[in-house]
This record gives sequence, structure tokens and C-alpha cells, in this order.
Amino acid sequence: MSPYPARMSDHWWWRPGVRPGRRLLVWHILLHDQPELRALVRQCQDKLDGLDGLDLIPEEWLHMTTQIVGFADEIRAAEVDTMVDEAAKRLGALEPIEVELGRLWFHSEAVMLGVRPSRALHPVREAIREAVAASVHVHQLDDDPEWTPHVSVAYSHADRPAEPVVSALALRPAPRPLRVSEVHLVEQVREGRLYRWDVRAEVPLAA
Repeated sequence: MSPYPARMSDHWWWRPGVRPGRRLLVWHILLHDQPELRALVRQCQDKLDGLDGLDLIPEEWLHMTTQIVGFADEIRAAEVDTMVDEAAKRLGALEPIEVELGRLWFHSEAVMLGVRPSRALHPVREAIREAVAASVHVHQLDDDPEWTPHVSVAYSHADRPAEPVVSALALRPAPRPLRVSEVHLVEQVREGRLYRWDVRAEVPLAA
């Protein structure tokens, strides 16, 4: 990811297999119980508010995508149950992880906040990927083998110069601590220019 793209582009192009109303099973780290982090995102969004071509992500839909599993209509309910059980066993062996959220990243399709240390959350993702591989026959593990953990602040929906977006965030926000103690399996759908979901399972790391 370039730190300063020359232009913004449309995030909302249709990925292979995605269509209106089709739902994805995805593992997310959610921010619903992290008020300081939601405030950090709002601080960034306040600086971006009013710029053309951006969709600011509503607070209730803030998330860190950890692993896309696959399309819900291709995965049997029994496989989902087994996957959750397998994830619970693996994640239960991990202690909660403390990282720092707030490193600003600019992508042509989005403005994001990254984490430091950058690889600290990889054991969580590896546990989830192992659980998926052990239980789900039709999955998307091969589509995104690399992972850069981040929380998106805004998505772009237009082709336009990136300079106004970069300049709006010239004064970088102070990072905030993020404690990852649980991961959520969600059933996600794209509605217009927004990702929404229903939570299917909440899996804790070791207490």
C-alpha cells in the first residue's frame, strides 16, 4: 500500500462472486466495546467530512476484517458450527493481545488506521485460518493469503485527486491502545455503499 496515492478510486466495484444481497461469512475484530478507538475514528472522520467522493463509515459498522471465509450460500450450517468450535479451541489458547491503533494509511480506495506492532495480531488470524481449513470445504483462504490489519475510516467512491484527502489528515491523530480479547463471525452483506452484518458467533481469546 502506497502511503500517498496520486488518485482515489472507487472501492465499490463488484468483486468476483459478489452480487446484491449475496452474503459473506467473515471473521471480524469489532470496535463496539472500544469507545476510545471509536472516538479516534471520529476524529479522523471530522477532518474528512465535507470532502467529495468519500463514504465515512458509521460507528456501528467499524471493523477489522480478519479473514473472509466464503459465501454463506456455499457453506453448510454444520460446517459453520464446526468452524466456530475449532476457532474457539485455537483462540482459547491465546492470551488477549495489546496493540496500538492509529497509524494512518492511505489507499486509493480507502483511508485506514493500522496497528503497531504490525504482526502482533497474526496469531489470531492464523488460528482462524486453521479453523476454516479444518472445517469448511468451499472457502476463500487462497484469495487473500497476506494480511495487513487495519480499521477503515472512509471508503472512496470516486476517481479524484488524493491530495485533498491526504492534506485533510496532515495533522496525524495520537494512537490509542487496542486490546483484542474476542473475534466475531459475521454474515455480511453489501447494501449500497455500506457493509452491514449479523453476528453469528462471538469467540473469546483466553480470559
